[in-house]
Amino acid sequence: MLSLPAETASDHERAKYEFMWRHDDYRRFSPGLHALEKLHLAAQFRTLGVRSILDAGCGSGKFMQRILERHAAEFSIRGFDIAGNCLDPWFAGREAALLTTGCLWDDCALPTPNDAVVCTDVMEHIPTDKVPAVLRNLCLAATRCVFLGIALFPDSFGPKVIGAPLHLTVKPVEWWRAQIAAAGLDALSGAVQRQPDGTPMWLYLLCRPATSP
Repeated sequence: MLSLPAETASDHERAKYEFMWRHDDYRRFSPGLHALEKLHLAAQFRTLGVRSILDAGCGSGKFMQRILERHAAEFSIRGFDIAGNCLDPWFAGREAALLTTGCLWDDCALPTPNDAVVCTDVMEHIPTDKVPAVLRNLCLAATRCVFLGIALFPDSFGPKVIGAPLHLTVKPVEWWRAQIAAAGLDALSGAVQRQPDGTPMWLYLLCRPATSP
């Protein structure tokens, strides 16, 4: 009798996000674009001598789109995501040139080389046991810096649409800082965005790989 291989964790996540990206509401907000505009990432990248950027977990691609529209003379950019249908219609006809698909925790999954790797609204979606592998891959894929934007709160969209959370790793700031340091990333700067009552909502860190010159 033929036995079929069991669904792997990456298979499960790929199918889940291929489903999620069919929902227009899931595309409305881009934390990566928010960070680019509010945290002046382009200026920080210039200071660090960045020319090439990988958006790891690029999702709808709004961060990439803004770079291509406003900063194409300064930076080249490409995206990586687990779902092949993630990019917005703006990218129609250019998906093959700009998007690589794969699983962030697989060994050597990320295309290289890249001066900078950007990873926003991604790490909280990773199964907790896979977080160290993803952070190591981000570190290995960057020669100058890694920018992380991590949500610190449970999501509401997953329970509403699929009956299960999309934020699989909701941890405090100190836990994330320890994981990031253990992966070989040294924080250059950082900020915690809080609600008016002081509740931490987002952790933003610009890091340098420990092996970076």
